[in-house]
Amino acid sequence: MFTISFAPKAKKQISKLKKTERSAIEIFLKEKVAQAKDKKGLYDIGGTELVGNLKGLWRFKNKEFRKYRIIGYLENKELIITVLAVESRSGVYKNKEDIAKKARKGSLGNKGKV
Repeated sequence: MFTISFAPKAKKQISKLKKTERSAIEIFLKEKVAQAKDKKGLYDIGGTELVGNLKGLWRFKNKEFRKYRIIGYLENKELIITVLAVESRSGVYKNKEDIAKKARKGSLGNKGKV
């Protein structure tokens, strides 16, 4: 099972969503992502390991929150996923370089746990 934590930016983004979308994302993270047993389990729930300059990051999408993407990363090969961003599809890919830089630097600030 994975522990889910949030970067400050992701917490702020989630708080700005409509209640139904926020609820769908929180349920997905708690009931699907947190319950996955390993990387294969993350693939089974719709997670995708990103490649290229985004290597090390994961993208999650689900039909319950179609227009949003959750971007996160596994910390030190442990079962901890830090959610870096929850944005519209276009927003995530527009800000992908910034997200990748912050993940590599580890400059996530105070993280909140689910």
